[in-house]
Amino acid sequence: MHAWHPSDESDLPLWVLDLDAELYSVDHRRLCVWPDEFDGRWHWEIQTWEDAGLADGGTCATLAEAQQAAVGAALRLAAKPAREQGA
Repeated sequence: MHAWHPSDESDLPLWVLDLDAELYSVDHRRLCVWPDEFDGRWHWEIQTWEDAGLADGGTCATLAEAQQAAVGAALRLAAKPAREQGA
């Protein structure tokens, strides 16, 4: 995995972790973490070009917790056999 880095794609602070080096591929996956502008909680999601574009997501109290939750979900998703991932 690569390192978390800030992104300027949003007016809100957005942290991104690319899960592979294929940044412009339709198979590219990345993790995104950003704060909710209303309640201060941190949202995380696994973005992909497949299906609806979202493999998983959730909310946490802090940036560190959201980053950890996103990485944990990505690792669990990667460990599932392809038939369980909807392939």
